[in-house]
Amino acid sequence: MKPINHLGVSAITGIATFLVTKTIMPSVACFLAGWLTDVDHIWDYYHNGCKHFSIKRFERAMVNGEIKRAHFYLHSYELLFILVFLCFTTHFPYFLCFTTMGFAIHLFLDQLFNPVNLLTYFFTYRMLNGYKPEIIFKTKQHETKAREKTV
Repeated sequence: MKPINHLGVSAITGIATFLVTKTIMPSVACFLAGWLTDVDHIWDYYHNGCKHFSIKRFERAMVNGEIKRAHFYLHSYELLFILVFLCFTTHFPYFLCFTTMGFAIHLFLDQLFNPVNLLTYFFTYRMLNGYKPEIIFKTKQHETKAREKTV
């Protein structure tokens, strides 16, 4: 899902959180966690040697195969599990729960709308597969590249 779509969904989620809680901080936390999770794409872009980041350039770099390793550190079900665990074991669950909700919505929408495998958003899956986009993404270009490597 594109960052602009996450911005819209996160704004709606943040507003809904405010309407339910009548407090600003959980609303802001939910909004920011839902939207800023994509900041890890910027790190991957530069880590792969690309220059002058923009969303358009990032998408082009993914399609053209310039992104050789897709780490996406924040896009991780393991991180979500840790956040859920912390919600149940810390003394700040109210604020943390809404942060976790924003983050979970982001991951759910990415899983639903991005061309990825079921395991793609498990960090350990990406790590065990060398962060290779041709393995962790389901696009024609990546599938062709994966077949070429096995032949």
